[in-house]
Amino acid sequence: MTDLALYGTLRDPDILTIVLGRAGGEMPSARLSGYRVAMVAGQHYPMIRPEGGADCEIEILHGLDAGDLARLDFYEDVFGYTRITISHEARPLQIYLPPEGGSWPKGGVFDPVTWAVAHGALTRLAAQEIMSSYGIETAKAVAGRLPIIRARAQAHLRASDHPPAGKTSKRHMSIAHQETVYNGFFNLIDIAASYQRFDGSLSEPAGRLILDLGEAVTVLPYDPKRDLVLLIEQFRPAAVVQGDPNPWLLETVAGICDEGETYEQTAQREAREEAGVALHALHLIGRYYPSQGAVAQILISYIGLADLAQDYDSTHSLLAEGEDIRALTLPFDEAFRLVREARLSNAPLLLSLMALDRMRAERGWPSQ
Repeated sequence: MTDLALYGTLRDPDILTIVLGRAGGEMPSARLSGYRVAMVAGQHYPMIRPEGGADCEIEILHGLDAGDLARLDFYEDVFGYTRITISHEARPLQIYLPPEGGSWPKGGVFDPVTWAVAHGALTRLAAQEIMSSYGIETAKAVAGRLPIIRARAQAHLRASDHPPAGKTSKRHMSIAHQETVYNGFFNLIDIAASYQRFDGSLSEPAGRLILDLGEAVTVLPYDPKRDLVLLIEQFRPAAVVQGDPNPWLLETVAGICDEGETYEQTAQREAREEAGVALHALHLIGRYYPSQGAVAQILISYIGLADLAQDYDSTHSLLAEGEDIRALTLPFDEAFRLVREARLSNAPLLLSLMALDRMRAERGWPSQ
């Protein structure tokens, strides 16, 4: 049986339970000489490094068997950590250390209680998704999509805080079955739930396959002086599956919210990445499900004011994300004619142009 030193986020009992697949039990505190633990500046996690004369607080997890260590190794390997043996009070003790030579901009002191309040809920959700791949995928494969895992967890937390708009709330609902049947950049969830009907009776469990995408922001750049909008065009495989003979679609700028970003920051970043344009003001259109019958995603849409004087007819791409995007500017009347003629295939662009038509009338755009 093996003893393990815990110094960081695994000191959270809920996260440890998720990773082990069981409760960790009592973990006595101790001091570990020769190491320092601190938050990484600008990040959501602490780091440990050898440092002469330093010491840090640890908790010791006793009696780990081979199965426990395999699960812990998988979880820590996602983050690039390696388990080694050190000596503590003349006895062998296992500990996970980060890669040698990695950058470590030291931040403030790591306090487990403070950390749990700020980052615990998101990290627990992310840990659940990570460990759902244990025994199915390699840690390296999971590590490659760690940003979207944490972004998806952030989206779920934000959704739980959003007030309902409808008249029905707090009716009975129970989940009979929920399982992730495919883990990837997008997840596929098999769920069966029963719910209280409007007549008060309880429905039979209804099974659905739900695509879990997280949150995304869309933004339509608009120049109120020149009355120009900026659109993007790109190839969309979903249109191929649908049988559309022209799968290059006109769209708004759009992108998934990264962890730690506000919606406004996502809009600004995506405008720079996809169109090379800076936005100097954002006007919220709304927050909505684009296809709530089968897709777990919320879109947050904006009109973004910009100076579109230069020629934005150009291509942009993030090769790491497989993007090939063309940006183009159109006079608003020309773009809105596509709305009137029912020629647009992209819902956020359709909604954004309709919202902009109303805003132009209310604000007296184009301004002179």
